[in-house]
Amino acid sequence: MSPQVAPYGKWASPITAEHLSGGSIQLEGVQANQSTGQIWALESRPAEGGRSVIVEVLASATRDVLPAGYSAKSTIHEYGGGSFAIHPNGKLIFTNHPTNGVFLLDPQSGTIETIVTPNESERFADFHVYPPTQGWILAVQETHSKDFQSTLAVTNTIVAIHTATGNVSTVVQGADFYQHPQFSPDGTQVCWIQWNHPDMPWTGSVLHVATWEAGKLVNDTVISGQAGVESICQPRWGPDGTLFFVSDKTGYWQLYRFNGCIAQLIDLKGLESAEFGSREPCLGNCTYVLLDTSTIVASATQNATSNLVIIDLDTNSWKDLSLELVDIQRNALARVSSTAFAVIGSTRTAPQALYRVDIGDSISISLIRATVEQPMSSALVSQTRHITFPRTYSEGPGNAHAMFVAPKNPAFEAPAGTLPPLLVWMHGGPTSHVTPAIALKTQYWTSRGYAYVLVNHVGSTGYGRAYRELLDGAWGEADIADAASCVAYLASQKLIDVNKVGIVGESAGGYAVLQALYTHPDVWTAGISLYGISGLQGFAEITHKFESQYILGLVLGKGEWTKEAQEALYRKRSAVYHAEKIKAPLLLLQGDIDTIVPVSQATQMEEAMKRVGKTAEVVIFEGEGHGWHKEETIRASMELQTEFWTKTLL
Repeated sequence: MSPQVAPYGKWASPITAEHLSGGSIQLEGVQANQSTGQIWALESRPAEGGRSVIVEVLASATRDVLPAGYSAKSTIHEYGGGSFAIHPNGKLIFTNHPTNGVFLLDPQSGTIETIVTPNESERFADFHVYPPTQGWILAVQETHSKDFQSTLAVTNTIVAIHTATGNVSTVVQGADFYQHPQFSPDGTQVCWIQWNHPDMPWTGSVLHVATWEAGKLVNDTVISGQAGVESICQPRWGPDGTLFFVSDKTGYWQLYRFNGCIAQLIDLKGLESAEFGSREPCLGNCTYVLLDTSTIVASATQNATSNLVIIDLDTNSWKDLSLELVDIQRNALARVSSTAFAVIGSTRTAPQALYRVDIGDSISISLIRATVEQPMSSALVSQTRHITFPRTYSEGPGNAHAMFVAPKNPAFEAPAGTLPPLLVWMHGGPTSHVTPAIALKTQYWTSRGYAYVLVNHVGSTGYGRAYRELLDGAWGEADIADAASCVAYLASQKLIDVNKVGIVGESAGGYAVLQALYTHPDVWTAGISLYGISGLQGFAEITHKFESQYILGLVLGKGEWTKEAQEALYRKRSAVYHAEKIKAPLLLLQGDIDTIVPVSQATQMEEAMKRVGKTAEVVIFEGEGHGWHKEETIRASMELQTEFWTKTLL
């Protein structure tokens, strides 16, 4: 059948808002019992209000093991992560949301034992069990308390939890933040990462090792890392007691090993510019594992694209596994045996899923848990391509990057001589990146006839530390200039209709939307901000501890500023004070219990726009925080965006 002729943006698509809400789940993490080969996954389910459920992943099915009424979700740093772990006795340790506490789950019977009684002021995550006696659990603890003036104070520590008594004792304290506390295989040592304000873990963090003595740590030693200079992530003990970790001291997050005396780079020829780690706002990240004393399987990211490799530690050589996975992030890898592992990842044509990979006599990969109930037709898939473009809107060095997805729907074709409207996606972070993996949300738009581009502007990960640091002191300007330059490049290539350009983003990406609309008002036809920042001063004063000093480096850089000069610069880079310059209509979507970007950031922007006669609307979703978790919210958000783009771009 010949395709129907219809304008770009008005194609009927089989991908609906329901597919993105109740028809899909999100995999948040994977664990494996190396004694039995059992694989456990953590699923976030919009159809259950965003509940996080632990499931056993079997060969051809899954089995819920977390009883109804529990949600295995942590909220340390407000971003969470590290919410469940394997106990050597085969049980599962987890923390519950929103009551907190620490629990032991028998996955066979569903019986739950309380280890630490829930307390709304004490949060736990990033669990690791003492190997020989199984009597101690290490964890990161975050305590929220109020002083006599009712001022909220947040304290982060590493604690040891005694399983039998539930007693919680602090073993490391004094730094602002901690991650990755882990016992060595023989239980004699503990490693961890810590850092202090104004650093984020990806700007400067330090790896420590200390001796474990009956519930206490002594002989604390710094292994690597430096405030403001070197970022450490993912320390991990090998089975023989060698400590592995990732450091960006070369300019890229590379693998190192510490043998008790010195830390050495694992020099992998051809992968010098690969990233084996990433930013870690969430706890419990795992993107490399040791299969045995001489073999590592790792995700190596280049140009924001993941790739699984096998590393031979005896020869410092590596082999590409030649799998199709291009997006492997957060808690994504788990060792099953010396020749098998589980991995969460996405390909260019298949959305996020859980796979088992065997590397015995031959390499095989099998899908063991999908996240989408109804797979897309391959004929509908529009594959993403990485593009590099010149910075025409700024004088920044080098080029910028993005992922471009062209409109595609075999049932339709556009009238001859027309070009598609463009949606520009600005990722959150702003220190993160988008990958070339297929995203159902993106395909929702491309199957309707929109072109879609996801910008990896300066400050993005996946391209090395120097590229990340180009945003220092330039947030709200350099990233916006890259977005505008991307539009100019796509227009020069005759890929988009330059008169129909929408910009949309979440969190820091929402801030980018608001900045873009007044900084380069003639580039954009319309904009949608998802829980974005409109006023930097207000955000800095009330946001959560983890990011409370993040914007200092992003906006002020490393210079010395008076209070007056700082406030003036914050005002200069806050869209709420420049609404009169905006020409495009604006839609703001916001959760009412967002602890990262409070709802006032959206409402004050709407008020500023309307005060000067501009078009703006805020829609507030009840019971939603920083991002959508409920089926009804995801569906409503997509329907509102569809209506908005139809009205403003078509």
